[in-house]
Amino acid sequence: MTVNTEHEPRVARIDPAQADPAVRESFDNFIRVRGKVPNLFRISARRPQIGRTLAMHLDAVMGPGEVEQQLKELIAVRVSQVNGCEYCLASHGLLAKRYGATDAQIAALAEGDATAFDPAWRAALDAAGEATAGGGRLADATFDRLAAGWTEEQIVEIVAVIGVFNYFNRFANMLDIPITR
Repeated sequence: MTVNTEHEPRVARIDPAQADPAVRESFDNFIRVRGKVPNLFRISARRPQIGRTLAMHLDAVMGPGEVEQQLKELIAVRVSQVNGCEYCLASHGLLAKRYGATDAQIAALAEGDATAFDPAWRAALDAAGEATAGGGRLADATFDRLAAGWTEEQIVEIVAVIGVFNYFNRFANMLDIPITR
């Protein structure tokens, strides 16, 4: 796999200043929060309804909820590691660190090692790796570990993070989206 960091993606990015009104609010939100619009959203804006709903879904899944932000970012990182998505790894590795994750934790996750985390977090991170590698399936024992440490509402949120990043990873990889600089 090659990582596109310098070349143009397979589909051209939309200039935020020229964005369709349907994605303007999400673009403004990205600029307010991150200082720029991520390339994935500049490309998905080629179909404004898709770009807008992707941004809304990301906000719903990764915004404030029942699960700590750091864990959600680490789940995004783990899914992206398994899928080999350098685009999402670059973005969500930085965000995970912003929320308190360390380089050592991220490196351990790259090796499939979540033993440094408490049992509930380890169950969520292990579920992310297993579901991603296994086509979305979780063994009963893995789910039982999730259920031992999380409420049903939290499990839905954890599974949503796993699912959305499997989607975003595939979108970014198929379109060879370069890391947002």
